[in-house]
Amino acid sequence: MATDPGAGSWALTTVTGADTLTDVHALIEKMMCAGQVEDEDRFPFEIAVAEIAANIVEHAGDGAPVTMRLELRLSPDRIEACFHDDGRPARVDLETVRMPGDMAERGRGLAIALAALDELSYRRRGGSNRWILVRERTDPA
Repeated sequence: MATDPGAGSWALTTVTGADTLTDVHALIEKMMCAGQVEDEDRFPFEIAVAEIAANIVEHAGDGAPVTMRLELRLSPDRIEACFHDDGRPARVDLETVRMPGDMAERGRGLAIALAALDELSYRRRGGSNRWILVRERTDPA
């Protein structure tokens, strides 16, 4: 885990496995503590990052580990996360993502992330997946 709180950025590079989500949460915690982020921004952002991380762990490698990098950035007006992984392409159209029915046991992660964020994008370029997550910070005044 790399940390550069002076520049408002934190990073984690790992091979996905049993501890990946714990490591992601630990990195978010470091950023949140350093940046004094209000709960109304912190909780939705953390949930969205955890949902995307869980999807990478579960789906990008089709059951096998992948290399994943998470970069977090904090500025006075926004919180950002950028995931890179070398897994399979995500077959997703974010424009059509909807919350599944009440009885569905799966399929809520992207819908939850979209609802929690101001921006969510996915791009596949050269053998790498890239997810960008942005939450505009609430004015504490």
